[in-house]
Amino acid sequence: MTVPKKYSLLVFLSIVALVLSACGAKSNESVIATSVAMTVEAEHTQAAQSTPTATAAPALTLPALATLTPITTKAPPTAPPQGSGNFTPCYSATFVSDVSIPDGTIVSPGETFMKTWRVKNDGSCPWNSSFKFVFIDGDIMGGAYVYAFPGVAAPGQTVDIPIQLYAPAATGTYTGNWKIQAPDKTIFGVGEYSVPLSVKVVVGSGTPENNKTQSAYGITNVTYDVTRECTSANTFYTIAAHITSNGPVTANFMWVQSDGNNDSKNSITFASATTKTITRDWSQHIGSSSSERWAQIIVTDPAYQEFPKVTLPPLCW
Repeated sequence: MTVPKKYSLLVFLSIVALVLSACGAKSNESVIATSVAMTVEAEHTQAAQSTPTATAAPALTLPALATLTPITTKAPPTAPPQGSGNFTPCYSATFVSDVSIPDGTIVSPGETFMKTWRVKNDGSCPWNSSFKFVFIDGDIMGGAYVYAFPGVAAPGQTVDIPIQLYAPAATGTYTGNWKIQAPDKTIFGVGEYSVPLSVKVVVGSGTPENNKTQSAYGITNVTYDVTRECTSANTFYTIAAHITSNGPVTANFMWVQSDGNNDSKNSITFASATTKTITRDWSQHIGSSSSERWAQIIVTDPAYQEFPKVTLPPLCW
């Protein structure tokens, strides 16, 4: 049987103690104390070496959670507010032109005349005979305060609105303002700010000797429309000039073009205040310069007048 190391050590110490006791009590005490201390330290060291070392438990690794994407919801579409760019009001109108008696027309005292406006329906509701044309303010000039609407105009269409008026007996300048009335009593004018349609006339004495009414007639406005036709070799333009007079007059005028191809021998005669249209053709061959092209009407008689230029669309190539 093997004696444990711990008991062997104790036996050895006991023997040493007995031997030393024979050598003197005083010296023996010191030796014994030293031996005991060494024994205790040895036991502690042995115990430490024999004690199993605690091992930290491995950290528990949890599986990563899936990243959740938040769900977003879109708000339901709402109708654009009134006045926004995508909103078309029920009642909206645009002035297109004066068909007769443009502003500034000279008339004789007491003269009967027919004023006609051309207006476009820019709203979303159609116009029909249930609409009316009503006087707003200014000079009534012998007309009625309310006129029946003259026709039908679906959204995007135009309609001519004529009313019969009478020039006042006294000379001077007179202006009357008118608007459209819907069946629900909504009253509206033309343009973004719903301005009224106006009629403005100059009443003369009726004799050129007294007030020079004849010399006052002339061209009051020129506007243009341009169409373009493309072929494999040419670009063809047609320029339509809309010339308006304020009374009976024969006017001499010239076409002026940016390429210098001018035409100075032209005339146009008006029996009354109205608008007439004349046309001019202009063609360019393939390979022509791409520089800007324009045309212009210049009236030379009865008074020299330069009207704005019209710029032509670019060439087809």
